[in-house]
Amino acid sequence: ASFLFQYNGEPLWKSTFEDTLKKTDALLSETNGPFFFGESLTAADIAWSPFLERYRYQLPCLHPGLEPYDAKLYPNLCAWYDAMDHIP
Repeated sequence: ASFLFQYNGEPLWKSTFEDTLKKTDALLSETNGPFFFGESLTAADIAWSPFLERYRYQLPCLHPGLEPYDAKLYPNLCAWYDAMDHIP
């Protein structure tokens, strides 16, 4: 679900994004740090960044109540967002 819209111009289903966010959070939970490969920023974080940053700000506009930056639902993803926010 790296894209926001279907071919017909309608937003993807909310459940599609929720599933993607859950899987991303689970993937991040397997590391020993906030990034995809632990404590250090890698190409994986850079590759994911455009999609996840877009989700962070645009998903709440498409689907009210869908907040990717929700520490209760997605604690590892929130840690990733925080770590990315502090990259110089």
